[in-house]
Amino acid sequence: MGSYCDLYIADYPIFSSKSYVLPVVMTLFRETDKAVYDRKVIDRNPIEWDHIEAEANEIETVVNYRAPIKHVRDRLNVLGFTLDRVRQEFNNARVAEAQKLREWSAEDDNHLWDDDISVLESNSLEDYLEAFQTILSSGVHTVHFLERFPESPQLIKYILNGNEEFHWGFPCLDIRSFFRAIVEIAPEDSFVVEDLTEVVNAGYYNKEDEVCILALQELLSDYPINSKIIIITEGSTDTQILQPSLKLLYPHLFDYYSFMDFGVKPPGGVGPLVNAVKSFAGAGIENRIIALFDNDTAAFSAIESLKYIDIPNNIIIKHYPDIELSKDYPALGPNGLVKQDINGLACSIELYFGKDVLEIDGILTPVQWKGYDERLCRYQGEILHKARLKVDFIKKLNKCQLNPETIKEVDWSGIDSIFKHIFNAFNA
Repeated sequence: MGSYCDLYIADYPIFSSKSYVLPVVMTLFRETDKAVYDRKVIDRNPIEWDHIEAEANEIETVVNYRAPIKHVRDRLNVLGFTLDRVRQEFNNARVAEAQKLREWSAEDDNHLWDDDISVLESNSLEDYLEAFQTILSSGVHTVHFLERFPESPQLIKYILNGNEEFHWGFPCLDIRSFFRAIVEIAPEDSFVVEDLTEVVNAGYYNKEDEVCILALQELLSDYPINSKIIIITEGSTDTQILQPSLKLLYPHLFDYYSFMDFGVKPPGGVGPLVNAVKSFAGAGIENRIIALFDNDTAAFSAIESLKYIDIPNNIIIKHYPDIELSKDYPALGPNGLVKQDINGLACSIELYFGKDVLEIDGILTPVQWKGYDERLCRYQGEILHKARLKVDFIKKLNKCQLNPETIKEVDWSGIDSIFKHIFNAFNA
């Protein structure tokens, strides 16, 4: 019979693999999701194991990886499996499959594929999601579902009757698109679990094995989508701020990114970050890379030279995003202190520290206008007291690290806007 790894979403068995994990399944998890504990054998998942015969007090050691639905959805989005991608992949695969079956049908007078063609051509992604929700909420295993509900719609019959081309009959190219569809309709308070108990007991793994890491190493042949996304920034301060902030605010996404920094040259120079982008583009590096620039005149001016470079699709150039606070911000110039929109002109990392850091006695730390960029016809601004602001931000960061409950008590909106910008970098 063999031993199986079982993937559960919202306690429903979704996918299984014999003896060993399917490596792409483990991209949904990180090693910190691993849990090893004892349970009664009769407490196994009732949908999958309702037939199990065990003594009432028989104990087994459980080995699984477990993550909240929201975290897995975020991780799939970071990997590029957004709902928009799923929809596009679903539609393309659905049309291609229907066309293939039509060609087969034209060579055969038995009309064996008419029902499948009808399902593929008449059901949208939303129809599939609704069918998935019906199946998951039933609490009945796919093996027994049609016996229990023989009058099920044709789409559910197509999903559950077995399909050699697509798991659960869901047209897609990567099974993670199917997983992304399922987590879209799963309850927010539910979990995704990869249960390795059976295969560990059978000796295919030891309970101490870092299965997630081992699986990811197997995926190196498909390196770009499964490796960490590299973020390169203008200066060391940016990395010193963003890296621990990401770990604090989005710990479930932290291991999907790796930071590099390059000391920035004075405004007007090409800058090490621009040079790094050119070098990576010319070297044919396959990693997904986000070059993260300030949202100021110097950065916009510096990347003008990149317009003439063929930048591959795995390298994304991003500026820090425009934020509401900077739309009406005090700036020092020839006419004194004037509030104005400094987005795109003077927004370095410090402008995203939060109002609670930027304000002193209720007054925002001003930026000061400096050099004029003739190419862009606009001034470059720089915030005052950078060193003090950094110290104050680090204090806020340390406070929240010591007590995560204080995160909601302080202003993380600026830094959070940067992360949302980063998370969607490859999803356009």
